[in-house]
Amino acid sequence: MSSNILLIKTHAFGDVLLTTPAIHAIYKNNPANKIYYLTGRWSSEALYNNPYLTKTFRLDDDALFGKKLYKIIPLILELRKYKFEAIIIFSASKYIHFLSWLIGATTRVGFGNSSFITHKICPSVLQNDYAARAYNTLLEPLCIPCNGTKLDFQIKEVCIPENLSTFLEKYKSNVIGLFCGGGKNPRDTVLIKQWGAKKFIELAKLLSADGYGFLLFGSMDDRKINTTLKDELNDAIFDLSGQYSFNETGYLMKLCRLFVTNDSAPFHISYALTIPTVCIFGPSNSKLLSPQLPFCRYIQSRVECSPCYGNDIFIGCANPICMENISANDVYKECKSLLSKNFNYENVIRFVGTQQQRI
Repeated sequence: MSSNILLIKTHAFGDVLLTTPAIHAIYKNNPANKIYYLTGRWSSEALYNNPYLTKTFRLDDDALFGKKLYKIIPLILELRKYKFEAIIIFSASKYIHFLSWLIGATTRVGFGNSSFITHKICPSVLQNDYAARAYNTLLEPLCIPCNGTKLDFQIKEVCIPENLSTFLEKYKSNVIGLFCGGGKNPRDTVLIKQWGAKKFIELAKLLSADGYGFLLFGSMDDRKINTTLKDELNDAIFDLSGQYSFNETGYLMKLCRLFVTNDSAPFHISYALTIPTVCIFGPSNSKLLSPQLPFCRYIQSRVECSPCYGNDIFIGCANPICMENISANDVYKECKSLLSKNFNYENVIRFVGTQQQRI
């Protein structure tokens, strides 16, 4: 017997990608089930060609984050026609719980104690465990086993332009991917998640001295910071920013021997594709966002006020010492460790320095 099941996670890209183990578990529990997903348009690329989904519905981001219900009603009416047996909401937002209630289902599972959901999961799990495992707990009321945390991300092949092919031929297997931007999506702007152009330049110069070349990734918003790096390192850098979708970016990231990134969407893509990764954390909690994988390293500064961003809450920061305290040499050491291909260690989060207070 099959059921129509709707999953809801409206944002952001990385968070949606972190729900893919749950999608797989629902399918595996009963392949006859038809699984639908409701998300924001910007985040929907995380679900591109997901083999376990029947259909993805995309909400207009402006209508969603502006809470313009009148723009969402037509889609809600369409969703009601599917007569979902269960709705799973990967969020503690009462507004999203309200939307699930409007869509209608006998069973509505979510985090928190909202009256709009029928099965309430304590949201504290979101503060105490890796996000993918926390999301998996929403399947317990449906008696669906889910212990996996492997992310499903589908790449999209792109034609390699001649100038990029020449660059890759020059550096062969010594290509490192860099993502220097991020910290911005249709709803939130948290630019202190960026380590900064100066630090990335220092790191790139250290690695360039070892014979490595670099592919720069990012959106059009990241062009400025990438241009700064390009101006400093010239021919050792090839800038790909603003040219490719997330799924095409994944294809190009697989050309890299190592990927160094801020905490942003490309970080989740890189470890989903099992690319050796070094991620630099500042205001976010690395323990909640980092899978324990032997090919990944995470660097976070020991600062009393960090982490200060999570679950959509950010109080602002005029003095981001959490990022400033992480030196290029700190990151370089972790890069060299991974480049040695010595992956036979237990993955741990590297904390830099001693505990400090905000000045």
